[in-house]
Amino acid sequence: MKITSGLNKQIFLAMAVAGLFPLLIMAFQNNYFARQTIENVEKEHLAFSLRSRELWLRTWVGHTRQDFYHLAFDNGDKKDLSDEEIFLRSARKLFKGHLTYRSISLYRPDWSLLIRYPEGFKEDVQSPSTAYRGKLQAPGSLFVVDDDYRTVGKDVILPVGQGLLNQQGKIGAFLVAEINLNRSLGRILADTSDLNSGGSYILASEKGKILYQAPVSDQRTATEQCVWDSVPSQVLTTPSWEVHKILNCDNAESYFISAPIPEFKWLLISQFETGSALQKFQKYILYGLVTAFLTLIILVVLAQNLSKRLAAPLDELTRVARQISLGRNNERLPPFKEKYVQEVGVAFNAMIDALEKQQQSIIQSTTLSTVGKMSSSLVHEMRNPLSSIKINLQAIARKLRDDRDYSEMATISLMQVGRLEGMFEDLLQFSKPIEIHKRSITFAELVNEVVTTVKPEAEKNDIALQVEDKLQDFLFQADKESSCRALTNLVSNAIQWSEPGSIVTISGRRPAESEGVAVIRVADTGPGLRPEQMERVFQPFFTTRELGTGLGLANVKKVMDYQSGSVLAKNNPNGGASFSLIFKD
Repeated sequence: MKITSGLNKQIFLAMAVAGLFPLLIMAFQNNYFARQTIENVEKEHLAFSLRSRELWLRTWVGHTRQDFYHLAFDNGDKKDLSDEEIFLRSARKLFKGHLTYRSISLYRPDWSLLIRYPEGFKEDVQSPSTAYRGKLQAPGSLFVVDDDYRTVGKDVILPVGQGLLNQQGKIGAFLVAEINLNRSLGRILADTSDLNSGGSYILASEKGKILYQAPVSDQRTATEQCVWDSVPSQVLTTPSWEVHKILNCDNAESYFISAPIPEFKWLLISQFETGSALQKFQKYILYGLVTAFLTLIILVVLAQNLSKRLAAPLDELTRVARQISLGRNNERLPPFKEKYVQEVGVAFNAMIDALEKQQQSIIQSTTLSTVGKMSSSLVHEMRNPLSSIKINLQAIARKLRDDRDYSEMATISLMQVGRLEGMFEDLLQFSKPIEIHKRSITFAELVNEVVTTVKPEAEKNDIALQVEDKLQDFLFQADKESSCRALTNLVSNAIQWSEPGSIVTISGRRPAESEGVAVIRVADTGPGLRPEQMERVFQPFFTTRELGTGLGLANVKKVMDYQSGSVLAKNNPNGGASFSLIFKD
């Protein structure tokens, strides 16, 4: 990947960073919020699974208590049986019930063994402790749970018991059953299919002793699975039904939630490793990284191409500007494909053309200023001798007025002197600055003075002057003296170019918004202007008349320029030319 210029490199880096920064922000946001969403969903899932197991466990507790309650009142309508026979039948009925008991022992009131189920049971059965016997002997004691849990092999044994009443309503025997929690609760807590991989259910006493721990729901074998020796104190002190994090026995971060089972003083815990919850998320992160990498490549390629497209015109602009600064003024920007760049190129070329014209205008203005200063000095030096020549010629003409030939020669000489005086006057007007004093005037005020001045010339040439006043009382700002001189020049030119018997029209009107505030137009019916004349008509010393000075229209333009106005020349549709003085605010 090659960056062709410093500008291209800057644009490329700016676009790459501008595109990469939002990409990183979005990636971070997606990662953060996705993780939070997954964690929240899994927390809800964990709470829901614990609620279902808690309901199952409470149902189990209810059935177990109900069985023992029936034993307490199972001696009615059995007067044909002895107390001992009633107790034996109750013990057999309980043993064949829905629970899995390791053993059921029936003790006499003096705690001597009456019978034990299953019959012939040879494994060690722990005799009830003194504290537990005291709880069973307490009046009204029903379904008494011993706190002394015992472990036999891998099974946790829970002693539960109850005193049995004889037909006289007194305790005639004590029934103590050993519940195998692993077998009894395995059907409820062993199924961890509704948990994520690595999740399990744990049943513990209120003191933290593990009573049952279901195998975790992943592919690990039993020997690979982490088993708590006791419940961490953080679990015991955390409020129920709130999801928290803890390090499990593998030092892996886990979510856990607990629910109390007050009948047995148990704590039911549901937990799973956070890593298992985010396993799929980690896979999606990998997909996201691949997508982000591909997006980055596309972004870099697009940034490179776009930076080239943006920098190429600017590089070309720099090249052309340097060429022009070296004096190669003919250099111009080439056409570009993109429309917006093309517009910049056209504007730049137009600016260079305008600057070139302005430069030529400045050179011309400087030249004319120099010429004007020289001309002004020369005119002042020549006017005195010319005046002397004129006086002498006038005297000679009077002296020779009776001599036809010499009188004509004197008259022609005087005419040429007058022409020189007119040329000197035009030259002086063009060379010296104009003092502008604008005031509010009307078209009628201006045109009446002009008509009065040129009327003799118009009558001499048999030209009718027609005035069209569409401005009426509208006031516009202008220097009256110089504006009269400019308008007089235009009307005089129109008279000179018009055929005898024709009309020269002087009109005043409100222009379009872009032209100014007032327009005074002088139209004739002469030959009009040729295209090459149209371009040079206001240039100094340009004239198409044999006796013209070429400074009349140049002085008109000068007057309008000094008033911040303009003068416009064009041909009329029906023949002839028209010149418009445009006055602005």
